[in-house]
Amino acid sequence: TAGSNEPAAPGVIVTKEGYLYLKPNANWLKDGARFAAYFFENGETWVSMKDLGNGYYEVQKPTSKSYPKVIFCRMNPGATANNWNNKWNQTADLTVPTDDKNLYTVKENTWDKGGGTWSKKDQF
Repeated sequence: TAGSNEPAAPGVIVTKEGYLYLKPNANWLKDGARFAAYFFENGETWVSMKDLGNGYYEVQKPTSKSYPKVIFCRMNPGATANNWNNKWNQTADLTVPTDDKNLYTVKENTWDKGGGTWSKKDQF
């Protein structure tokens, strides 16, 4: 468990401090999409998300400064640059949680700004 010295069970991914996690819906996973996070409202920056291989994606929150808002984006896998031209779909403008919530789950059967929920996950 988080904060303990016990090793995680084999195949278990323990969530990390300073990271956000994304659980795309089935629509968003189609066509080999990749994912990126757009942090904003204190300047702006794009960060590519890492595929954890289990249906979840992670992104480290920028450490250079604090961004209060984030948009998770479904990106064109044929383009490596993170920008609005390469975005296929996006969440609404989301407030980065300041509590212990770290996972955003995109609502099933939605595409753009279709809703979703924040929750807390310690491991996957």
